[in-house]
Amino acid sequence: MMPASALKVVHVLLSAQRPLSLRNLAREARVPLSTCSRHVNELVSLGYVRKRPRIGVVNQELAYLLAFGRPLRSLKWVNFETLDRPQYLIKKIADLAGGTLGYAFTHLAGAELVAPYVVPDEVHLYVRKDQLPQWDVALESGQIYPAQNGSVHLVLSDVDAFWGAREVRGATVVSDFLLFADLYGCGGRAREAARFLAEKVGLNL
Repeated sequence: MMPASALKVVHVLLSAQRPLSLRNLAREARVPLSTCSRHVNELVSLGYVRKRPRIGVVNQELAYLLAFGRPLRSLKWVNFETLDRPQYLIKKIADLAGGTLGYAFTHLAGAELVAPYVVPDEVHLYVRKDQLPQWDVALESGQIYPAQNGSVHLVLSDVDAFWGAREVRGATVVSDFLLFADLYGCGGRAREAARFLAEKVGLNL
């Protein structure tokens, strides 16, 4: 596993709309300036990043480091179950979140909104740890209940999954690169969906 600080830097670099100064990169990734500088130098030596005139990605295959450095299945999930079919849960959960609960869909639920490839059989969404009690209440109001296993997974991550997230068809989805990484790292049909996503949105992967 890559250090969490390195993953944070990689995620911001991939999802940034433009090259960043070292100070801005450290601030957005929420890592110390000296740590950020060390990771940038490592990425430059590997040929993924340039430092001048500002820090930017030159090889988008950096996304594979995100996929394998913190695979989705290695993260902490809080599971819920419901009788609703997963493809209908996306809008329902977005509505339950209202304007107060932060979330960002990923995996096949995110792909369903950005580049549909296969009908999702589970719903994964990143949430903020401090909002878990509010999510319990909101989901229960929609007849979505805590379970040991289940088809709805609230995902917690050290990487700020909300950085670069955007609204797509009325729901919030992680950035294209994080979506690719989460899909690709799971293998199987999800990896096929990652390749389809890359082709659909123009990622050079």
